[in-house]
Amino acid sequence: MSQIVKIRRRKFKVCNLLWLLLLTMYVPVYSQSLSEKVTGRYDINKKRLLAINSGMNLFMIAQGEIDVDSAMLLSCDAYKFSRLLPYNEGYDSGSASVGQSLIDSGRIDEARRLFDGVKDEEKIRLALELGTYYLFKPGTNKIDLDQCLIYANKAQKLADISGKNLWKNESLTLLAKFYLQSGDIPTSQKYFLEVVRSNKNENNKKGIALAMANQGLNLPIGNPEKLSLLEKAQPFCKLAGLKEKEIEVFSSICIEYFITNLDVAKHKLLELTKLQKSIGFRHTHIADNSVAFIDDTRGNYISAITHAIQAVRNMEQTGDIKFSSLYYHRLAILYFHMDNREGINLLKKALVFKSKQTRLFWYKSFLSAAGATVLFDGGEKGLEFITAITKEYPPISLNERMLIAYMKGDCYARLDNKNLATYFFDLFTKLAGQLPPHFVHMELPSCFITIAKFYATKGDEVRAKFYLDKTTPYLAQIGKVFFSWELDLVRFKIDSLQGNFISAIKNYQKFKQKSDSNLTQSSMRQMNFMQVQFETRNKEQSIKSLTQRGELQQAKLNESNFLRNVTLGGIVALLVIVGLLYNQFRLKQRSNEQLQIQRNEIATKNQVLENLLEEKQWLLKEVHHRVKNNLHTVMSLLESQSAYLADDALSAIQNSQHRIHAMSLIHQKLYTSDDVTTIEMSTYIQELVSYLRESFTTGQRITFDLNVESVELDVAQAIPLGLILNEAITNALKYAFPDNRKGLISVIFAQSDDSQFKLSVEDDGIGLTQGFEQDKISSLGMKLMRGLSTELHADFRIESLNGTGIYLSFNTDISLKNAYQLSEQN
Repeated sequence: MSQIVKIRRRKFKVCNLLWLLLLTMYVPVYSQSLSEKVTGRYDINKKRLLAINSGMNLFMIAQGEIDVDSAMLLSCDAYKFSRLLPYNEGYDSGSASVGQSLIDSGRIDEARRLFDGVKDEEKIRLALELGTYYLFKPGTNKIDLDQCLIYANKAQKLADISGKNLWKNESLTLLAKFYLQSGDIPTSQKYFLEVVRSNKNENNKKGIALAMANQGLNLPIGNPEKLSLLEKAQPFCKLAGLKEKEIEVFSSICIEYFITNLDVAKHKLLELTKLQKSIGFRHTHIADNSVAFIDDTRGNYISAITHAIQAVRNMEQTGDIKFSSLYYHRLAILYFHMDNREGINLLKKALVFKSKQTRLFWYKSFLSAAGATVLFDGGEKGLEFITAITKEYPPISLNERMLIAYMKGDCYARLDNKNLATYFFDLFTKLAGQLPPHFVHMELPSCFITIAKFYATKGDEVRAKFYLDKTTPYLAQIGKVFFSWELDLVRFKIDSLQGNFISAIKNYQKFKQKSDSNLTQSSMRQMNFMQVQFETRNKEQSIKSLTQRGELQQAKLNESNFLRNVTLGGIVALLVIVGLLYNQFRLKQRSNEQLQIQRNEIATKNQVLENLLEEKQWLLKEVHHRVKNNLHTVMSLLESQSAYLADDALSAIQNSQHRIHAMSLIHQKLYTSDDVTTIEMSTYIQELVSYLRESFTTGQRITFDLNVESVELDVAQAIPLGLILNEAITNALKYAFPDNRKGLISVIFAQSDDSQFKLSVEDDGIGLTQGFEQDKISSLGMKLMRGLSTELHADFRIESLNGTGIYLSFNTDISLKNAYQLSEQN
């Protein structure tokens, strides 16, 4: 019907052709996908449930190829949800904060800078959001974990100041998740328990339920304590009225049984579907697809196809097509199990929405198409198909390489080439050994049985028994029905090779009994009935499509008659307009020629300017490099001279070395940086402090507390600031802690809200002498600090309370202006 509407719109456009040409108005059209319409009706809790369920489903299907964080990010991107949605239910009620918007758009640096500009609860929430972003970034990066811990600690301090239990519990929850990601499960559980106790003290039923649920949900899959914690938390969620959280917990319980007991898992998944429907949650195809998988492994093909078709139908009705390959693929596999080539058409549908982002999932459809070709057309055609696939889409992941190796081995086995079949079967076995045990699905036992049958047929008793033994551990998991007759057939052949004919006869009888009775005539009629139902649905769609085509043809005929009537009248108007347009075209062509000449001149000048700029940048770096080398040479000369000096002269030489190093370090930073005009002070101050600590060999006696913000200063400010810092720390190390006293030196450098930069160097040493007056001290160090402060146009003061403190405050604009004036005078 949409095409008919388009034809009618074109009629309208023809009738108003002159108006459209004269007015040239643009009318934007808003379109919304079916998926967005469905999810748009969900509240924030259902959206979070969808993101988490879909993410965990992708994680399990990926079989260890991606981590949970990557799977969650894929899920959120598919539904256009915030990447923080799966983790922020404690404080996000659906209204996105400024920080969340910046994080979702990838502007992390802006979000970090925003942290200093917000206050109160907004600041706490931003700390939690930044900590959550760094914690749940895909992969395991220690730098990200460190950043998470920084913001988690900030959130905890701010929450303690606020006195609100909500923020205290949220900061503790973030710390619990941090320790879990760091591998420290006991500490993680300790923090979760602390949140549970806090909510119990307040008698907060929802808080208790959420805390208990998080305690179990955040344990790794397969952890011995995970299932008991989840089953304990589910009734609390139900009593608290947290329906979506109850379903999330129950979904996680299903996953635990999925890797231990498929029969219980199926029962739980059917119950899960009822719970989802009871709250209006429409995305039930994930559970239906899992049930179809379990029934397939059990040989319950009727039930498997029923749930697979339901999964596909629900997926299409909700518009959840980004991962449609998962659902078409499951149904296609079931068709192949019934020796029905219809599955190939489903695999083609599975590849319609393929993308680089979802390759891990739709690539399975390629592999299954290859397997179907081998099954229906033989080994030679299978090899041709596999070669074509791998040429266009080479296997990347462990699972892809493993299954490609198996299929090539199967092709050569069907071609009776034992040597090449053995080579690829051995490669498959090696790769299969690297697959995490809890991600092993029915591919491995199925492949092992096929390989064992091949070697038994070839009379290779040793290899046949080797692969039969590899299948045995999976029998409890895949059930007694799945390929059990194939196992009996392999056992029959091995017993025959060993001369154990009595056992061979028994195994053959079992094989015949199971293979004859597994698919009875009744089951076949039911299968045919299900197939007819599915084909009938396709025919109904075809009839509907034909009806629409008829209406479309009629609409086109009406349009043709209409166009014939208006064409003659429109030709005259068009000729007039074309004449006017041609005149405008000639005028515009002349203007374009002149503009092109000007553009060429501008481009030439821009190229010259770019070359000059690159040369200037290179020269500046070379200057800084040579200055740094010269300063190091001076330091080496001073060090050589110090070998012949003692007492005050030696001290003076050493002080000079420290000052020169402070300047040399700046030039080194400029030489190695892309920006030759500014210095990142956080790294510079840390390296300067490390150098001074090593120079005075204080050992563990004197400790440093650095609180330095990431601030960039112009080199004209950085050099005097570095020298002042060098003098302040040197004085503290030399005079504040006599007689080998222990002490603490604190260095703080930060930018305040009014664009002021503040530096403080404090120690808890003996302090200054009574009656101290800083203006009367005539030491070189004090003169140097006062002079450099004047150069920075800064406020400089020294205080002696519980130790000594040196404080410096300056404005970057004023100090820069003053520094440049001094440089011009010099």
